[in-house]
Amino acid sequence: MARSKRRAAQEPHVRLYAHELACPAYRTLNPDARALLVELRALYRPSQANVVFLSVREAMERVGIGQRRMQVAFADLRERGWIAIHEPGSFTRKVRHATSYRLLNEPSAAPGAVAEKAYMRWTPDKKTR
Repeated sequence: MARSKRRAAQEPHVRLYAHELACPAYRTLNPDARALLVELRALYRPSQANVVFLSVREAMERVGIGQRRMQVAFADLRERGWIAIHEPGSFTRKVRHATSYRLLNEPSAAPGAVAEKAYMRWTPDKKTR
């Protein structure tokens, strides 16, 4: 019995805290952006220094929506402080690569780093209400 509990504790999971769900930055997100946030957090691994790779195309498949709606979802998450671009994607390299993001609820890889949590300071303006 204890062995299965240990394995379950180590299994990757997505966690959304009550204070995050109650903040305006989450409450004003549309359902597409909320689903995308869950998918991005599902890709997070502490061993990868808080860098998550997800292309718009792959995100569209994971969430089940079209390109325009997905681009709006990415923009909403960036605007509200949930994610930040780590390295933009490009087709100019010999090997194409997707944009990589940092999740702002997790600290960076630097020693002693603290999570930014910019979404907790975000306030809606008249335009997003």
